[in-house]
Amino acid sequence: MAIKNALRLRARKAFVAAALQTLLSEFVESGKIYCIQQAAWEIDTATALGNTRCRLYIEGHGYKHYLAEQDDPTAGKLYWYKEPVWLVPRERLALEIDHAAVNTTAEMHMTGYWTEIKEGIV
Repeated sequence: MAIKNALRLRARKAFVAAALQTLLSEFVESGKIYCIQQAAWEIDTATALGNTRCRLYIEGHGYKHYLAEQDDPTAGKLYWYKEPVWLVPRERLALEIDHAAVNTTAEMHMTGYWTEIKEGIV
């Protein structure tokens, strides 16, 4: 049986320009696999220009593998994604914020576990 090691990741970034912005977690290290069991994110400023959204996706293979979308996110509100997400080396979670306002800070927390990739696992 594979050993499960606790995993708690945090990504935080301040955006100085109003535009499409992306918050990125770290890449999965070679020889490991991550199981993100829950992701939570928050932005501290309401998005600009209306008609906005946040999209959670897996990045790493030349395309965006979308997981969730939140239309018209509210400042200071915590949003959740509670489905397991498996990430392999060279993949990471990303949160795309459409029409992020000037001087917005976004934060994303990921909780789960990691294990080593071995024959018969994965």
